[in-house]
Amino acid sequence: MKLDVAEDAKTIGTPAADNHLEEITRLLDAFLRPERDPRQIRKREQILHSATDQFVAHGYKKTSMQEVAQAAGVAKGTVYLYYQNKADLLFHAIALQNQLYMDELADVLDPALPPVDQLRGLIALSIILSQKAPLIARVTSDREMELVLREIDDDTLSRVNQMKTDVVTSLIASATDGAVSCQIIEGRARMLIDILFAAANGGRMIGTGMPLEEYAHALADVLVEGIVPC
Repeated sequence: MKLDVAEDAKTIGTPAADNHLEEITRLLDAFLRPERDPRQIRKREQILHSATDQFVAHGYKKTSMQEVAQAAGVAKGTVYLYYQNKADLLFHAIALQNQLYMDELADVLDPALPPVDQLRGLIALSIILSQKAPLIARVTSDREMELVLREIDDDTLSRVNQMKTDVVTSLIASATDGAVSCQIIEGRARMLIDILFAAANGGRMIGTGMPLEEYAHALADVLVEGIVPC
């Protein structure tokens, strides 16, 4: 069967990035803030920020619910009112950092920008924000955290992660403008996500001597040149 490259690329790039972002924002907000009471929302976030600090400083195994409660200035029982256990607390803390990422992502994915510029911005922002989201970086070096997260099957964050992948795939499809097949586009999207993950959690250790933002934008240029045909 002959592959219609242009039609496949058009189809795969159809979902608008801003629609994905709206849905991701809605899902994360419902996950992180099930109550509507502002006091409960503040309490939840207070606990999550304290938990994030503890997980980053001490790792998963050495962080206790009591230490999180003390850091948050609440009773240990209060933590359990909001989160079932330490694994649930870790999961929500990571979700909060993902939401902070999404808040800044909207500016990068401005529909007024050409798709290739959106892609460059997305890559650079991913590297820059990885330094502002230390818990996500810590997960990759903490075996206990990795095992805990593997055991948690949460539909909300699974859908969020899939939407993020869809955004990258859609941008590559638009940037390549039908020049490559949908299979290649999907492969490049997966590779790009893997490369960003590796770069965010170790790439800056190569000693380029560049400031973070300069490094992030230089890496974005290198990657986009390899993904999008000239």
